[in-house]
Amino acid sequence: MASQQQDAGTGAYLIRGAAILGGAPEDLLIRDGIIAERGQNLSADGAGVRNATVIEAAGLVALPGMVDIHTHLREPGREDAETVETGTRAAALGGYTAVHAMANST
Repeated sequence: MASQQQDAGTGAYLIRGAAILGGAPEDLLIRDGIIAERGQNLSADGAGVRNATVIEAAGLVALPGMVDIHTHLREPGREDAETVETGTRAAALGGYTAVHAMANST
């Protein structure tokens, strides 16, 4: 699991050593949800950012948020299999930023 160094509430993140899919590992400095800078050996105080949260990501792959267009959340009627809460939590933990719930319930 990636380790983190807590920031001072800046909303900025420095992801160190992640490989962008198909590429070599590099650092990503994210400010306000946007990649502000990418490269090698970036500082947590770069590109107009101070005290970014540092995430060590060596050996991990950086991907954009994924979308699942075929999701069965089973609610209402089949909560024994899945609920909106459990399905969307699992999706978020897996890197999905959106799911499309199929009409497969009772």
